[in-house]
Amino acid sequence: MTEKPKTQYPPATLKTALRVLAVLLVLMVVVFAVTAWLALRHPADTILHGVHVQTVDVSGLTVDEAMVALVRRLPAPETLGVDVRIAGRVWPLTWAEVGQQYDLHATAQAAYAVGRDPDGKVSLLAGLREQNVVVTPVVVPADPARVRDAVAWIAALVEVAPVDARLAFDGGNVVATDGQPGQRLDVEAAVDQVIRALAERSPSVELALVAVPPDIATPEPARTQVEAWLAQPFTLVVDDPLVFGVDLSDRDAIANQPMAGYRTEFIASSERIATWFEPRPSSDGIHLSLVTAPVRAWLEEIAPQLDENRLLDVDETAHNIFTALYLEQHHAAARVRHPDRIYVVQPGDTLSLIAYNHSIPRYQLERANPDVDPGAIDVGQEIVIPSIDVLLPYPLTPGKRIEIDLPKQQMRVFENDTQIFTFTVSTGISRTPTIPGQFQILFKEEAAFAQRWQLDMPYFMGVYEEDEGFFNGIHELPITHYGTRLSRGVLGWPASFGCIIMDEGDAKTLFDWAEVGTLVRISGYAPGTPSWQQTLADLAPLTPEEGGEGP
Repeated sequence: MTEKPKTQYPPATLKTALRVLAVLLVLMVVVFAVTAWLALRHPADTILHGVHVQTVDVSGLTVDEAMVALVRRLPAPETLGVDVRIAGRVWPLTWAEVGQQYDLHATAQAAYAVGRDPDGKVSLLAGLREQNVVVTPVVVPADPARVRDAVAWIAALVEVAPVDARLAFDGGNVVATDGQPGQRLDVEAAVDQVIRALAERSPSVELALVAVPPDIATPEPARTQVEAWLAQPFTLVVDDPLVFGVDLSDRDAIANQPMAGYRTEFIASSERIATWFEPRPSSDGIHLSLVTAPVRAWLEEIAPQLDENRLLDVDETAHNIFTALYLEQHHAAARVRHPDRIYVVQPGDTLSLIAYNHSIPRYQLERANPDVDPGAIDVGQEIVIPSIDVLLPYPLTPGKRIEIDLPKQQMRVFENDTQIFTFTVSTGISRTPTIPGQFQILFKEEAAFAQRWQLDMPYFMGVYEEDEGFFNGIHELPITHYGTRLSRGVLGWPASFGCIIMDEGDAKTLFDWAEVGTLVRISGYAPGTPSWQQTLADLAPLTPEEGGEGP
């Protein structure tokens, strides 16, 4: 076996290796020294040098020590905040009030993390240099609920409620004002603005008010309406052309008595009229409602002032007033009723005579006295004379009346007290007289037919119900079923069974002029019909059942 020869290194190579080894040893010593120095300078749990939180130097402090320093040196939450500005007014709002504050632990941790890796180790380069880092404090944001409470409190101070339009009465004067807008803070939008300003550390935040319109912006149309109504007094006209205390069958009595009826006026002042209305607000303004009670109260004051023959119908008159006010009129007609009367039976009286003398059909008298035996009335017995209203179911037509003079067999027609027509007529014969009295046009039929006598009665106007379902009225000369005009030559003398007969053409003129409700006043006592004058009893005689003499 041979021995392997030993390697021989040149002297130069050996020197080089030794030098490299020496350098490595020096570097290791330097690194060890620097590491030792850094360990002494930067303990593992302290903040690197040059780190500040705002103006607070936290270098070399542990996290807990840094928290203590920050508590002492950072501004207190009571001294920080934002000024809330609204329309020139200012409300300071501090962090403390809304729960905003520094997160001291998180802030100290952020300072501690400067120059360190995620594991908290300091790199060599970071350890060798001064950091010169300013850390922004971590802040716990404001509590939205507390901000909302604070803003709501401010909102209540700045809120101005809108004022609705108003209308009232001061006596007879109208007090009306337009609506005024208010203002309020939009709380939800303001909360967002305040939270943003706090987060951004803004010194102030300007909040705008929102205009709030009134629910009722105008007192119209009530103001214009009531001013028109109060511009002049309101007049209630009581105009009753009926006459009382006059025997309409007595020609002399009629000639010596005025026939003007009753007329008077009652004036309501502006102060009183104002009580008739009540303002009613609505979304489109103020409207007026009529109030029934004060109108009725005024009418109740008026009612006793009428004479004993007249009664004020409060309900219907109030309706007339409301209608007039609705039409913006300053006057209305009163509705007048008339009372029943009591008659004491005199010697020689019969029920038919009492009915005739009081201008009432007999059947109406019997209806008003159901306990009275028509064939056996006694002297001194009290008989109810029903109200003339049973003959006048409709309001009388203003300004129109028809006067029928039985003795003269003449009709005069008046409009506003001016005579406009005069007609010759024929009224009822003695056996079937036309009743004197005060009546009205009850209905109109251009082509009426009398079933009882088989006669056409052109332009018929019912005047009174002589018996139930049987009307006496005004009509043209009757026509037989074979076309013959009857009673043409008898006009001017009583000739009918109770109706008022007019000549051809005259009846149509009156029919066109008269309205349902027109007053018809029949007065006097008809003369006897000469024997040589034909009447309807001659031309179409009554049967015995109807009061005729029979064959």
